[in-house]
Amino acid sequence: MLNKQTGKLGSKEIIIGGISFKERLLLVEQLHAGIKAGYSITDTLQLALSQSSGRMKQVLTDVVGMVNNGAYLFEAFSKYPKYFSIFFLNIIKTGELSASLEESLLELHDSLKREAEFSQKLRAALTYPTFVFIAIIGLGLSVSFFVLPNLLPLFQSLKTELPMSTKILLWFAQSFKEYGKEIFWGMVLFIASFTWFVRRKFSRPLTHWVLLHIPIFGKLYKKIIMAHFARVMYSLLKSGVTIDQSLEYAEGVMTNIYYRRAMRSIIPLISKGETLSDSLQDYPGLFDSLFLRMLALGERTASFEESFNNISDSYEREVDNQTKNLMTALEPLLLIFVGLIVGFVAISILGPIYSISGSIR
Repeated sequence: MLNKQTGKLGSKEIIIGGISFKERLLLVEQLHAGIKAGYSITDTLQLALSQSSGRMKQVLTDVVGMVNNGAYLFEAFSKYPKYFSIFFLNIIKTGELSASLEESLLELHDSLKREAEFSQKLRAALTYPTFVFIAIIGLGLSVSFFVLPNLLPLFQSLKTELPMSTKILLWFAQSFKEYGKEIFWGMVLFIASFTWFVRRKFSRPLTHWVLLHIPIFGKLYKKIIMAHFARVMYSLLKSGVTIDQSLEYAEGVMTNIYYRRAMRSIIPLISKGETLSDSLQDYPGLFDSLFLRMLALGERTASFEESFNNISDSYEREVDNQTKNLMTALEPLLLIFVGLIVGFVAISILGPIYSISGSIR
């Protein structure tokens, strides 16, 4: 019986799809449980392999073969950078090289779990506004393509002065009647082109700058990045990675090009003995004063590692609260916007009809 993710073409198995975040989290959980129970790394991998499917099964089969041939676990996983991040690999690398793999796997699991919970909260908060926005687009397209073209002959036959709102609606109706297909495919082409553009490497300086400076959402976006940076640094430092190496690894997982540049520029300063809080003060547009104060306090009180944990918790709570508040404020605005559109269409259509009916009486 074939798995849903697989198929067969002759004797060759075809695997569709990648490895989900949930599968990676489960893998780390299985590895930690096996090591903690006293199994060897190869036996633990075999156990994880027996419970995997699809792309993960293919990857683990290769990983087991490499480990059996003498490779480190992190070396085997590094063959698949598409599925295992630099952060993931270096936590395991540190554990293997320092003979503390069990502790590193536990820290990796906790970090991935927190990241999953944080992402889930953000998605949950954005679900309703996204649904309303899609409904607005669907309503507008439905009215434009199916309702307005049918009403166009009626209004054109009326021998009376039409309100401005009706004239505007008629202009849209006429445009969609004559160029409906062109408008539709133009929108599809625009969306496809825009999506292609924002995913290109050459566009990142522009798109990442816009994300950082867009009103309201820009500040929230920065806090999300700072929370992620603090969480990664805490996990790396707790696993025994040095501060300069942690910054180097953190740079590899930063999603914004300006934060990556900042990391790259401060690593030499840290190597020379400068404190991280002092180094980051050159980037007030990326790291706010609260972040720097909490970091400096951790450096002064010899709780540097724990300060990142506190920063991560603080910013994750703040992002969660601000997201909820923002979505709570946005929901009625979206409903009002929908009401205005529906009201405009209703007045534009019913106004002339009532006017003619009154003149007949």
